[in-house]
Parts: sequence; C-alpha cells; structure tokens
Amino acid sequence: MKGSFARIAIFLLSSVLCSAELVAQQSSDLPAPRAPKRVRVTRLEQVLPNARILVRRPYSWLVGAHYGLGLKEGEKLLIVASGIEPLVVQALVVAAQEMGVTTDVISKDVAALTRRLGREEFDYERFDPSRHLAYRGIVSRAVPDWLARMVEDYDMVLGFAGRGTQYGKIGRNRTVRSSRLDFSRAEQLASPALSYPAELLKLISMKTWNTLVNGRNFRITDPRGTDISFTIDETNLERLKETRGMSTYGKKSLERPIANDASIQLEPQLNRRPDARGVMVSQQAGYIPQGIKIYFEGGQVTRVEGGGAVGENIREALERFKNVQFPGYYPGPGVGWLEEIAMGINPKVGPAGPLRRRSGMLQLAFGTDRHNLVNDEDPTLAVNHRDIDFFYYMSCEVDGTKLVENGRLTVLDDPEVRRVAAKYGDPDALLREDWIPEFDEKSGQIIYPAYEEEPVTP
Repeated sequence: MKGSFARIAIFLLSSVLCSAELVAQQSSDLPAPRAPKRVRVTRLEQVLPNARILVRRPYSWLVGAHYGLGLKEGEKLLIVASGIEPLVVQALVVAAQEMGVTTDVISKDVAALTRRLGREEFDYERFDPSRHLAYRGIVSRAVPDWLARMVEDYDMVLGFAGRGTQYGKIGRNRTVRSSRLDFSRAEQLASPALSYPAELLKLISMKTWNTLVNGRNFRITDPRGTDISFTIDETNLERLKETRGMSTYGKKSLERPIANDASIQLEPQLNRRPDARGVMVSQQAGYIPQGIKIYFEGGQVTRVEGGGAVGENIREALERFKNVQFPGYYPGPGVGWLEEIAMGINPKVGPAGPLRRRSGMLQLAFGTDRHNLVNDEDPTLAVNHRDIDFFYYMSCEVDGTKLVENGRLTVLDDPEVRRVAAKYGDPDALLREDWIPEFDEKSGQIIYPAYEEEPVTP
C-alpha cells in the first residue's frame, strides 16, 4: 500500500513539474512587457501638433485607422464637446481656426466630463463594469432632435456620429460630415499613434486586409487556452460588399479595408452557414474578467462558464432572447452570433489606448446588431453587441499562415513594409510595438504604467 501511495505521489509531483516546465517554456517564448514613458498631458503645446494633423488629414481616410476631418478654409465646424476633454477641444478649435475654419462648440451634459472620459468600455482605466452593465439595453442611434436642428448650418459635426458609426453623413440631404472622436482624451491626442506616417500605416493596413479578406480558414489561439476557428465563404464576402462595402465606400467593393475604430474587420456571421467553434478564455482588459470561458459552436455562443456578474449578464441575455429572430443576416434566433473579428494595426498605440488599435491586438464581438438594423427595423428590441478586446499574446492563423504570432502582427516584418518605414526613420523603431501590456495574474487585468513626474522648472 505504501508503495502505491509513493508511486502516486511521484506521478503527481512529476505532473506538477511538467506543468511548471510547460508554463515556464510558454512564458519564455513570449515577448517581455514594455511600456513607453508616460507623462501627464496638461498643456496645449503637447496636443496642438497632432490636432493640426487631425484637422487636415482627408476625411474618412482608411475609415478610422487614421482619423481625418478633412477641413477646408471657409468651412464651418461644430464640436459637440460633452464627451471630449476641454484641452482636446481647445486644440481642435485652434488648429481649425488656423486653417480659416469657423468653429462653434456646444456641450450637452457637461457633467459627463467629470464622471467619465473616453469611450464606453474601451477607456479601461476609467471603466466601471457595473455601470456599463446597468445601461445595456435599448439605445437610440438616431440624431438627437436638438442636434438635427443645428447641423444644416455646418459642413462638419465632430463628437457625434449618426447610427453608432465612426464616420457618416447626416442632415436632410446627408451632406453634413459627421464623426465621433476616439481621441477624446488629451493623452490619446498626444500619442505617436496619431502622427504615425500615413503611407506606412496604409501599407500595413492593406497587407493585413488582403490577408484577411482572401483568407478562408481562420484559427485564433492564446497561451491561456483560447482556441476559436471559423471560415469565411463567398456568400460572406458578397454580403460584406452589400453591407459594409456600400456603407463605407458607397459601392459593393472590398478593394480597400473595411475598418472601424482603427481596426481591420471581418464578420463571420455573414456566412451562408456560420461555423465559428471553440472557446475563448479571457485574459484581457475591459469588462470581461479572467476566469470566464465562452464556448462557440455553429457560429454562436452556446455556453458561458464563470465570469461572475458579467457571465451571469451574458447568460441571462442568451436565455432571454434565445427564441427571438433579429433583423439582418442571422441564420437563426438568439443574440450569441459571432459577428465581428477586428485586428489592430498601429504599433504605436500606448497605455492611453484604445487598446484595440494596437497592432496584433484582436477584438471579438458577438450579438445581433452589426449593422444597426435593430434601431431601424425594430426599435423595441434591445441592442446586443458585446465587444471583447483581448488577447494575452494572441496568435491568428489564416489558411495555416501566422498573421499574428504571440501578439506580434507579422506584416510589420514584411520586407516592403520595412523599406517604406526606412523613408521615415529607423524601421526597427517605427515597427516596434511601444507597448506590450503587463497583466495581473490574479485579476487578468492590465497593469498600467505609472505617470512619470516632470521636473519642476524653477
């Protein structure tokens, strides 16, 4: 008997040692966390250079990967400033007026500036999960009446985008340019991600897009156990042309990237028969905690394990709407359809984020409102679109080739990309991720670097 116990003990010990060795090997293969110097942005001169770039860059250039307002001399700009830091508003006003653009600023619900800055769940450092969950439900994406009465007098409205998009046209004749601003915090506006060379980012985006849109078999994994696979078929691409191609470029075309929130996107739910399958094990920023497992089969969420209040919220929604058929290209009822895969492409996104823009980071979303049809066709239904920004050293294979490996977008190592980068400086520096997040092993949340105190000038 003692011999049996001894053998069992030795077996268990060897198993533990093997597991520890595997974890150590896994960790040694991953790039070490790093972060840029982080200073507080409190002065106009820190943000004005990038504000000048922003107002001059062509409108909807790459549709979100690089924001541009495309302002011209003699135009009129209206800034809806309720969700934008005052220093950012000041910089945009100065930059626009330097061009001869007449600028007006209004603020509805100024208290929002003190309660919360940044955008929804993507402003991780200021994110309140309970508040976010409490307000999930019916959301109107129509232009508010008070704004609709004003926009006809302007060429562009900044700070609000109709129907939930980053870019759009509003007004009676759809002639007024409209854009939400994700660079709503001064630290974001001052980021080198915004001033990244346009030619270089465009090349990175096109190479990433061509790999994605021409791919048919996809697999997403990470060291925590995430393993999700799906395919993209011809029906999917035709529907993507009809929907996002038309809404983005005004024609049924996928020649240029389908991008939003500065990430390149595909929509697995558009398949004739969606087939996403596997499991997502969370290790990420945002409101999905570590310890939750979301299982997919046949293109939709079939089971959710753990996750505390967030997991319970998702399970309740899946149960509540399991027999409801939502408008759009969804092959059956329910709100668990995997409807968005988005890839970040900018290596200079830092701790100010939004994280989903950083090259190699992946954003996954499931729900039933990819094209805002709920508000248009059945406004009594609750909007269900749950964004999940992760991964912990994610890898993505497209037709067996690594597009992302351990969090590194492999396009950044492409010889042509390096040649173009050399036109603007040291290619190693330009194509190196400024920020590789460090994660807290217990909570799964990102550990944000502290601000460095600037020396006081006597």
